[in-house]
Amino acid sequence: MRRITVFLCAASVGVAAVGLVRDGQAQEETAKLAALRPITMENGRPVFDIPPDSRLARNEHPRCLLTIEKLEAAKKRLADPRIARELEVIKNRSLGDRPWILEQALAYRLTGDERFLDAVRSSPRFEQPTWIFGWPAAIDLIWEDLSAEERSRLSDAVVKAITKDGSLYWRPTLHLVSVFYEGGEGPNDAMLLARMKRDFDSQLVRWTDKLNRWAAGRGGSDMGHGYNGEHAYWEPFVAAICWTNCTGEDYLSRARFANYQSAFYWYHFVPNTTPLCVEHIGVTRSCADAGAVAPGHSGANNLAWLTIAGQNDGLGLVWMDTLRSQEPRWAKDRDALGRLLWWDPDQEPLDPTTLPTTRLFPTSGHVIMRSDWTERASFATFRCGRFGEIDGYWGRNNADNLSFTIRKAGPLAIDSGPCHGQNADVLKFYSRGTAGAVREYGRQTIAHNSITIGDSEFTHLDWRGQPTEAIVRRGGQSVPQARQWWQAWGFEDQQRDFMEGRITAYRTHPLYDYALGDARFSYNPADLEEITRQFFYLKPDVFVIYDRIQVTDAGTRPCWLLHSLRNPQAFSGETPLTPEKIGSQRLQVAAGELIPHPQPGGHFRMSGTGFWVESGSTHEKGEGWLRVQTLVPAEDDLDRIKIGGRGHEFEVAGIQYGVTDEGYNMTDHPYAVQSTIGLEGWRVELRAKRSSRAVEFLHVLQVGTGNRAVANEADLRSAPSTHTVTIEQADKTFVLTLRRTGKRGGSLRVIETAGGKLLHDNALPDRIEDHYRNYQDESNYRLWVTDPRYHVTIEPTDKDRALLK
Repeated sequence: MRRITVFLCAASVGVAAVGLVRDGQAQEETAKLAALRPITMENGRPVFDIPPDSRLARNEHPRCLLTIEKLEAAKKRLADPRIARELEVIKNRSLGDRPWILEQALAYRLTGDERFLDAVRSSPRFEQPTWIFGWPAAIDLIWEDLSAEERSRLSDAVVKAITKDGSLYWRPTLHLVSVFYEGGEGPNDAMLLARMKRDFDSQLVRWTDKLNRWAAGRGGSDMGHGYNGEHAYWEPFVAAICWTNCTGEDYLSRARFANYQSAFYWYHFVPNTTPLCVEHIGVTRSCADAGAVAPGHSGANNLAWLTIAGQNDGLGLVWMDTLRSQEPRWAKDRDALGRLLWWDPDQEPLDPTTLPTTRLFPTSGHVIMRSDWTERASFATFRCGRFGEIDGYWGRNNADNLSFTIRKAGPLAIDSGPCHGQNADVLKFYSRGTAGAVREYGRQTIAHNSITIGDSEFTHLDWRGQPTEAIVRRGGQSVPQARQWWQAWGFEDQQRDFMEGRITAYRTHPLYDYALGDARFSYNPADLEEITRQFFYLKPDVFVIYDRIQVTDAGTRPCWLLHSLRNPQAFSGETPLTPEKIGSQRLQVAAGELIPHPQPGGHFRMSGTGFWVESGSTHEKGEGWLRVQTLVPAEDDLDRIKIGGRGHEFEVAGIQYGVTDEGYNMTDHPYAVQSTIGLEGWRVELRAKRSSRAVEFLHVLQVGTGNRAVANEADLRSAPSTHTVTIEQADKTFVLTLRRTGKRGGSLRVIETAGGKLLHDNALPDRIEDHYRNYQDESNYRLWVTDPRYHVTIEPTDKDRALLK
């Protein structure tokens, strides 16, 4: 096989800031970076190689997170009082009651004060090997101060942990074992070398390649939003940092997935930023969790400074400063180490209110939209993208393609349900962990503002043909694919890097945002042939959602779903359904244990053409409102019911995956409300009465605060091939024409209501227009395409710059 080398220029991808010093030492550091070796490649694939003159071969320490040269650079940085302040934070914490072993080791190396070395040795964690990067990085920093006996004892403990029955066998440990490898001369080196080769391939080749493919969609990972801040960020990133230091080969610039953190997090924050909280999309412990708002677990938020400084990422600076301003008293300045090593205090943050209000994240399939950057903004998300792959079968995924959320002065249309075992534990569900409400409700399509197809269930089989716990409930989407589905979809065999959901058309414009999602590959092909959702945001307060579905059997009725924390109210009254109409109702009180529901009911038929939803939580009303108007099906053809309230909010096919009375005491608790779990919440289910293989849903949703009289009725004119929706909003009239047959699409006209001036008249796009050129007349456009602080977020091209006047 032919071996070649490819040099990946660190500066070109913005991670050239390893040990970067901008105050008088930039040229020196640039020269060091230029001295990095190109990656050794074979047939286009990185090859495990330990160059004979490398730090790893010479057994030179430190070489994990830092090197001798970078430690010296850090010492010189302390001449800046702003950097010195971070060292004082680290020193104080290192001798306090919440020390971090890595900070203790760094304080020792920067000051020479042996109190910090003694603190490391006396730490209960000193002889407890872990893959979490702080421990190996700390041992690496003090390696030369350890006795031969200490080194041997620690090395033996590491080898024991990484063996087949060891506690770290299945963890990624390249950064750990490379600290203890002794250049081929150590008694454990054969075992450590074998493990390095294994983890090199799994972390620096296969996992990094996979994450880079996700990063091509501007961030996110195969582990869901909440886990983006944990394993799928810091583990392969630390491996790249460490292996670059160990070998001198430029693996750091290959870790492109690390470049997209700031915008991915910032755009997912809901309008009320105190505390910082992401919208509930995907699996996360809590939407205000340290790993949901930043890569905060395991100290990985410190690593973010490496790319923020290297890229001159103005949004990253805002993000980190905002996080620091909200830290609890007991955990202040958690990113002090990252600031000390990599922060450039002369870089200036951008003004986040000047950013575009819409962003597409194509691989994850997220479109994030808002009217402005204030806390009372209208805010929405639309999701149609790739499911993750972690943990096999269903894994840590929600079957939520085509789903949306909407907020105005609080949550309105919510993404409901517990999706992490911690939710079930904290909120005292009868069945703890993931076995009950998480698996049977929260990760199913029925928990999201999407569409289910009929009432069938599907149980996936393992490689032996045995049933698994991956069961599709009530006509929902499926994260895994059954073997026979591939040919039904027209593929010869199983596909890799498969997009179960796809945003196939997209445009953002000062007057509107538009996304077309195709989720055909998210459902069992036995149930449907086509399913798309066209999602429109007519700025600032109106949303139009048009669904076209082709089912395989006219008797299968698709169901349109919307969830809310507060009880939705029909335009024209409601009627409780009788037990006979509802059917059997049971309550799960433990995994596999069902009893007759002690309080049956919770189902109501809703009359009229729509309903209202209030923001807030069950017992605490907010100021916002949502008006939902159904245009298709017509009133005489629609069957709308609502299900929920205490004891029925997590009901699937007659089974309530329930909550204890103790759990219901947390209905209005921030833990439940911020993550829109939906205790005592509701869902609206809408179906057409008439049977048909071709099914349409068309809705107009409007948000506001205070006076509901400002809401306007939408007008619908239908023809065999089109629907035309007209709605007035403030001083504008929007006329939206939608194709009912053939290729998805249509057109949009926007007119000044008073004078009749035509403001916009254009066909809807049939492809993704992933740019901001429609904003060329906006005051901030020049900033976006010329100011380097915006480039990580905007990614401007020559075509964008050519529009400058």
